[in-house]
Amino acid sequence: MFSLWIRSYKDLPFKTYQRAQVFRYETKATRPFLRSREFHWIETHNAFDSKENAFKQAEEDMETTKEVLLEIFGIPFIFFERPQWDKFPGAESTFAADTLMPDGKIIQLPSTHIISQNFTKAFNVKFTDEKGKENFCWTTCYGPAISRIFAAMISIHGDEKGLIFPFPVAPVKAVIIPIFNEKNKEKVLKETEEIKKKLIKEKIRTEIDLTDKNMGEKFYFWEMKGVPFRIDLGKKELKEKKATVFIRHSGKKTKEKISNLNEFILKEGKKQLVELKEKSENFFMNSVSEVHSIEEAKKQIEKGRIVKTEFCSVLMTGYSCAEKIEKQLNASVRGTKLNEKEKPKGKCIVCGKKAEKIVYIAKSY
Repeated sequence: MFSLWIRSYKDLPFKTYQRAQVFRYETKATRPFLRSREFHWIETHNAFDSKENAFKQAEEDMETTKEVLLEIFGIPFIFFERPQWDKFPGAESTFAADTLMPDGKIIQLPSTHIISQNFTKAFNVKFTDEKGKENFCWTTCYGPAISRIFAAMISIHGDEKGLIFPFPVAPVKAVIIPIFNEKNKEKVLKETEEIKKKLIKEKIRTEIDLTDKNMGEKFYFWEMKGVPFRIDLGKKELKEKKATVFIRHSGKKTKEKISNLNEFILKEGKKQLVELKEKSENFFMNSVSEVHSIEEAKKQIEKGRIVKTEFCSVLMTGYSCAEKIEKQLNASVRGTKLNEKEKPKGKCIVCGKKAEKIVYIAKSY
């Protein structure tokens, strides 16, 4: 289709995306959201007049990843340039965001690729430049890995009680638990509905729990669901004109004026994301260890950590050393840290030759 849609430099850059429901004959062991036989397939496909502009798109993809992954989901990551032997098939370069799960394994989240011109040549995707000369396009693709992001969010933020949803993406941001008897039922429910209306007006998605479960069951259910805020409202709260608010991620309870609930939840919602992000970033950054030998690397990886070390050549000639790492450590070379000039000073931990790169190694799914 690109060969039909693109004719001139005026058509570039050309940016599009595709989405579909995919069914895949997955032969490996499946895991919910991490590896499944059915999933949502969403990816961009773009065409450019030069490799330089294609790389600018890859950088934009990485910035978008940061804006969404870290600033909305609170998931920390490192963007790696994958080694040549581990890049996307057909790609010139592959860049991928890796995060660490609580079980000590890396999971790849969004990835972006500068595609080799072999594809544009095979499908005759050309454009005529300003001088009338025909050139082959450079293309990129970007996959946001929606299911894996969801899996990472569940694992990184959740606890033994269940889910903890970051406030911006929580399907239900607040739940109201009315506490009443036959005498005050009408009054409590009326106030509950009023609170819900005000919260929804501020785009705070809210539900009222009117099930016949006992209070303990209701509290447990909504904690398990990861709803950021639970509002308890009964006779005592009506008298004081203050609702009891339970904050899911911290486990704290507070009394807040009923008239001020909107402002309180919006303010605390922003604070919740900051705290979740700080906690996950601390875990992530404290899980990276610098090592100088295979023995050190093995010890740290067995502890569920990412190791940073010196390596002979990650781009071309280093695969024999990477193979030894895979066999000896049961882990893989994830790549080099992008846009950060980390200079090696010593020798490759595998072959002992002068190191050319700083690489990161970890177990992965």
